[in-house]
Amino acid sequence: MHFGLFSLLQQRDRDKEPRQIYKEMVDQVKLAEEVGYEIAWFAEHHFSNYCVMPSPLSIIHYMAPQTSRIKLGPAVIVAPLYEPMRLIEDISVADVLSDGRLVLGFGSGYQQYEFHKFGVNLEDSKKIFNETLELVEHFMGGADSIEYDGEFIQAPETHFIVRPLQDRFETYIAGQISETNLQVRMAQKGHVPFVTTGWSTVEQIAATRQKVVEAYELAGVQRDPVPFAIQVSVHVCDTDSEALEAADNIRYVRRIANSMREGYAELDGAYLIEAPAKGEVPLEEIVANTLIGSPEKVAEQLIERIQVLKPTHFNTFQAPGALPHSRVMRSIERFMTEVVPLVEAELGPLAEYGTAHKASATLSD
Repeated sequence: MHFGLFSLLQQRDRDKEPRQIYKEMVDQVKLAEEVGYEIAWFAEHHFSNYCVMPSPLSIIHYMAPQTSRIKLGPAVIVAPLYEPMRLIEDISVADVLSDGRLVLGFGSGYQQYEFHKFGVNLEDSKKIFNETLELVEHFMGGADSIEYDGEFIQAPETHFIVRPLQDRFETYIAGQISETNLQVRMAQKGHVPFVTTGWSTVEQIAATRQKVVEAYELAGVQRDPVPFAIQVSVHVCDTDSEALEAADNIRYVRRIANSMREGYAELDGAYLIEAPAKGEVPLEEIVANTLIGSPEKVAEQLIERIQVLKPTHFNTFQAPGALPHSRVMRSIERFMTEVVPLVEAELGPLAEYGTAHKASATLSD
């Protein structure tokens, strides 16, 4: 099992320029590499302050020479919003520039506001997503050229001058848990389900994981444990006031995301107006159910999640909303230097804990 750092790059404070947000992100990723995180993930959203990073692959092109060990991944490529052949070229360049450190994350998207601006029908998103994923898989199959004739994607026979250094990418798929056919295909291909947990309870996340287990059973692929990546909000701190401030920023993320997902968002230009979300809970409950607080409290909750959920990747979201950069940096460091040692004292080395056995069925290329 290993850890990731997720960068969403929100502009909750109107006075904070994107240039400063980018600079802080660079500092956070460099620190994450220094203290031992495995993957740095970069979000993709468009045309609002929910995320000022429209192109995660461009950010990876920029971050590749500024890092040396940490893997770099888009979380996620919103596949229906891309011209697929150009996407393949950008993926190849990112892997070459990072010396083979690219990992891939794909999703189908959910924000009508974004899709409308690109002239893409949200109702077609899952079909386009499936075709894009299939095209990328063909490209990674090692053929000298690829061609594709789908409902939404048509590509003539094409040779690529730049090819990735890796023969096969680690590929993570966001959401789609209820799409049984896709989950079965993911099991056959060895792709990793990627789930955002917010302040969900362990029991709720376990129910989601069970759907992945059932897909593996349907696919006839045996893995113990099944690949399962979860994203959680983390803030290591020492006072109740700091914990509540972190919870307020985490709640902000949910409020904005829900307004976009449910179609009731109000904007002032490109700036989303924050409004309470349906079913949101008090800040104190967010603190209780989330990895927020002292190293001991965070470690105890992390141990429970590892034992119950058996994640193969644990992605930490440490910079929600307008949480101060200095506090984010301190939490990133303390998570690896204070929390993880407490967890390993209980569970043993996490690099070895829950390592998936090889599948007994042959995975497709």
